[in-house]
Amino acid sequence: MLKENVFLKEGLSNFRTVGSICSTSQFVAKAIAPIIKSNDPPKIIVELGVGTGNVTKEIVKRLRPIDYFFGVDSNRNLLEVCLNNICSVGNINLEHSNAQNIPGLLLRYGIKEVDEVVCTIPFRILPKEDVEEILIQVNNILKVGGYFKFIRYTFAPENKMIKKVLSNFKVVGKETIVRNIPPAEVVKMTKMI
Repeated sequence: MLKENVFLKEGLSNFRTVGSICSTSQFVAKAIAPIIKSNDPPKIIVELGVGTGNVTKEIVKRLRPIDYFFGVDSNRNLLEVCLNNICSVGNINLEHSNAQNIPGLLLRYGIKEVDEVVCTIPFRILPKEDVEEILIQVNNILKVGGYFKFIRYTFAPENKMIKKVLSNFKVVGKETIVRNIPPAEVVKMTKMI
């Protein structure tokens, strides 16, 4: 089955967890993927909600052999499409799990802190308890000075939970991407303390 057909099917049958009927566009993927310079120290990047892998593919293109990527998705069917397109080998690891479990999954690989977290999880439609727990775990795993990038669909109001739970973070950038269904805003925050 084609990637978009799988996403449409999963989006319609599991909208509360998938959050859309279309996968993230290449334009959002390019805006949300981390910038890694050749002289940067090794980076550890986490993606929450890999879906069919559009953002994952962009991140993996930017990785160097010294970097490490870890992605999770709670939807097994979407993750299977991603795994078929992007192998989970070497410095690239993709797993079926909830985002709330990320600290434990990282500890299995001896990782306590990461440089950047990229998230395409639909915070606006998830239960508040889930959003709060995901954000707490982002705060727990992200090192001071690290970046948290997430998408917000432009038709949805801002989620006040993000500012409340991540009160030690500062917004350092926003970019609106209209070439996405639905249009999205990529928000970039940095952990201050």
